[in-house]
Amino acid sequence: MKFLEEIQKSIQGALRSLGFIEEEPGIILEKPRLKSHGDISTPIAMSLAKKLKKKPLDVAEKIVAAATFSKDIVASVEVAEPGFINLTLSPKILAENLLEILSRKGRYGSSELGRGEKFQVEYVSANPTGPLVLVSARAAAVGSTIVNLLNFIGYDAESEYYVNDHGSQIQALGESLRYRWREHSGMLAPDEEIGAYPGEYLKAIAEKIPAEKALEWEAEEDPLEKFGAFATGELLEQIKKDLDVFGIKFDSFYFESSLYPEWVERSEGIIENKAFAYEKDGATYFKSSQLGDEKDRVLRKSDGNPTYLLGDIAYHLTKLERGYKKIVDIWGPDHHGHMPRMKAAAVVLGAPQDWLEVDIVGWVRLIEGGVPVGMSKRAAKFISLRDLVEEVGSDVAKYFFLMRRANSPLDFDLDLARKQSDENPVYYVQYAHARISSVLKFAEGKGCEWDPKIANLGLLDSGAERALMVHLAFFPQVVEGAAITREPHRLAVYAQELAGLFHQFYQDHKIVSDDEAVASARLLLAEATMRVLRNTLELMGISAPSSM
Repeated sequence: MKFLEEIQKSIQGALRSLGFIEEEPGIILEKPRLKSHGDISTPIAMSLAKKLKKKPLDVAEKIVAAATFSKDIVASVEVAEPGFINLTLSPKILAENLLEILSRKGRYGSSELGRGEKFQVEYVSANPTGPLVLVSARAAAVGSTIVNLLNFIGYDAESEYYVNDHGSQIQALGESLRYRWREHSGMLAPDEEIGAYPGEYLKAIAEKIPAEKALEWEAEEDPLEKFGAFATGELLEQIKKDLDVFGIKFDSFYFESSLYPEWVERSEGIIENKAFAYEKDGATYFKSSQLGDEKDRVLRKSDGNPTYLLGDIAYHLTKLERGYKKIVDIWGPDHHGHMPRMKAAAVVLGAPQDWLEVDIVGWVRLIEGGVPVGMSKRAAKFISLRDLVEEVGSDVAKYFFLMRRANSPLDFDLDLARKQSDENPVYYVQYAHARISSVLKFAEGKGCEWDPKIANLGLLDSGAERALMVHLAFFPQVVEGAAITREPHRLAVYAQELAGLFHQFYQDHKIVSDDEAVASARLLLAEATMRVLRNTLELMGISAPSSM
């Protein structure tokens, strides 16, 4: 149903005829806060008033006078202070949209906007040096939902996990695992230290190492490399299992170690050939300051070893050569500073200016009993993704991670997450779906029929029914907006509001009644609501239960 687009085109046509615009503006359509202000509102007059040096109310009145709206779509238009244009939708278009929901089912809200453009979203990509912590879990929920949204609106979006299995952190991990193995085997020296990763999780991994294999490694020139590789492999398998329990699957895993030496040398060569590299004190620097970074960055250290930055540039060269038209990297909150240099590098590699997009996921603080729970990946005590899923379930964890704007810090309230009541937002939404399923089963048992081909949807004229139908009509716009802005929290907000509107409708009206015509229309409205709730939850990777 494209009627919202038709409304936008009508307003744009009016703006052109009035000479108010030189290029097509984005016309924001939103639900008014006051019921008396109709079904749809746009603030376009207020955004243009300053530029036109006119009063917003005067601009709004001129737009309304010049606009031509289809009577099949818009029943009435009015202007409200300080310059809103408010529209009331026709019962006909609301009924048609309801039928479209019932017809398109799981595809309602989808589109071909992306036209199959190849997209890649990289997320989580946590170092395989320990179990996944909560900020990585949040990134998993956000990233997977963005991929779902992009595919739903016609992009060919793929997900990838970049495995940092190379470098100093793997050596440090090897040192700690070696300590745990020597501890397990009774071979610890009195002054031996555990190193950077004292977590208890390495004890179980150490116990898996056959004694003869560990002794072989001990005899080698660099035993830490072998211990580190073993730990990395074991931890990556655990990470994959934890993600699977969380309901997250990746299309591919790309290993940093595979970049050396070919891709790293190629990337360095491109930067040098384009005169964006220079030598200083025996090190090679990238002239990133010429492309928006605050200073130039080291690519290769004076000892000849490449930096993490050069490896990351090489990784993005592989993405460019794999043919992705757009890349979205979802990084943790401690990676802000890495953003300008990577965007600069992408341009030097030959990518378009807007090819690489970096989105940051905010910190997660776990709250229990009103008190923050301490977490540290390197410390012996922390809360992992698996711990959280075992405590509250994957549905609740995902919904809580998606409730807030992804780049803002999140206080994850464990006490609220454990509740199985309307206070828990995911329970509230899932219960609306389960309640509708129960109503439809009850109606079937009573022999009720609700055929969309013969139902009189014009009977749905109460305030609660109309509010529900209007909200259902906004779903495609919410989906598109959430996908384009990479703001999956919009789905959670929408689902919460939709569940609330249904609960109000259920409270105000008896759905199954002796009036067969009214019952048929209301059952269709309930079924359409259930379908849109399910579509919303599925995009978020959350189940839509039939009973609770």
